[in-house]
Amino acid sequence: MIVNIELENSEDFVFIKQLLEKIKGVKSVSVESGYEMIEGVPAHVYEEIAKYGKSLKESDMISKDEFFEFIDEEIYKLNSQK
Repeated sequence: MIVNIELENSEDFVFIKQLLEKIKGVKSVSVESGYEMIEGVPAHVYEEIAKYGKSLKESDMISKDEFFEFIDEEIYKLNSQK
């Protein structure tokens, strides 16, 4: 048997999920939003990222070398904390 529950208050989902998982024989409890999903992310998120990308100017960018230099610095910082 498959049961669909529509919640107006998404904060109640945690409680409902815990309750359903305690019932013997429940195989899975999942969330299905009203959004089209792409790789687990709502499609509108990809649309907003595309809009943002189109709005960027050359002056907003860094070079590939600058990017890798930044990454190397951050890795060094993380490793030096150990």
